[in-house]
Amino acid sequence: MLFSKSFEQVGLSVPRRTLVSLMICTIVVCLGASVARAASNALWIVDPSHDQVDEYLPSELKTSDTPTPLVVPIGAAPYGACFDKSKNLWVTNRDEQILGFTASDLKQLPNAPNPSVTITSASFSDIVGCAFDKHGNLWLADLSNDSLDEISGAQLSAGSGAITPAIIITDSAEMSNAHPGFVTFDKSGNLWADGRSVEKLFKFSASQLTSGGDKTAAVILSGGGSLSDPGQIGFDGQGNLWVPSYGDNTVVEFKKSQLKSSNDDAPAVTLSSDTLLGPWGLEFSGSNLWVMDYRDGNAQEFSSSQIKKSGSPAPKVLLNDAAGADSWGITFGPAFGKLPK
Repeated sequence: MLFSKSFEQVGLSVPRRTLVSLMICTIVVCLGASVARAASNALWIVDPSHDQVDEYLPSELKTSDTPTPLVVPIGAAPYGACFDKSKNLWVTNRDEQILGFTASDLKQLPNAPNPSVTITSASFSDIVGCAFDKHGNLWLADLSNDSLDEISGAQLSAGSGAITPAIIITDSAEMSNAHPGFVTFDKSGNLWADGRSVEKLFKFSASQLTSGGDKTAAVILSGGGSLSDPGQIGFDGQGNLWVPSYGDNTVVEFKKSQLKSSNDDAPAVTLSSDTLLGPWGLEFSGSNLWVMDYRDGNAQEFSSSQIKKSGSPAPKVLLNDAAGADSWGITFGPAFGKLPK
């Protein structure tokens, strides 16, 4: 059972043939990805209230509106979604499954695709956010186990079945009871995760990711009191770290220079727009910042000029009711399908 924003257990808030096209050598195009996205890509939102993943085509992201998404039904509340190099979609859900959808099937949207791969594991307990490393391994945040799990590229390519993660990393000294919900990689291949219940951010260096076990995070950011239930971590083109602070209704930036060693530095930039209502999802499209509100299901875009300094800018684009309330993770990925006429 995933924890609600107040950490009470709730039931909802937080797949036929082998997927041969999911290659071992994949790179991340996923939730919490470390590389800024091209503005021509579609916006994808996990929508657990409706048991689906929503796709908004690029043409729908230009002006404020209540647009219509293309829908990938999941069957159980989705918690995380990410794309591999071959543009296949991977989704984690409430039933502790990893579902794989081929790019060729996604191109048929709005015809609902079926998952081509379904992976389960007895070790999973509230798997949420996901991200691919540069080697094509899929990493997961396991919220209830306070762990970061790797599903290897070989395990993904093997098709459906029950597995044991190739690597499970914990940090009993610092991350115990942190309830991580998101994972992402920076340009150097370091893995970052949020600690929503301890109000910290954790970095595990690339060298720490080659084996499992109880390890101490290489860098821990405490945020100088700015992190209240932090959410999805993202990096801009300059390598600065951005993260929403749900409890404060803000989004904060830590400069690249602040990420080198553990500290309690205050953020360099704090955004506190009146439209931010429980922000928890975050991703860049080019140099513009998109934020997903957990409380009202709105998605909003801030231009690069609006996020250079602290303030309360009005969003450049506001998508009302982009997903159900209690939705969080977003990503920019391939634009598949066509809206019905």
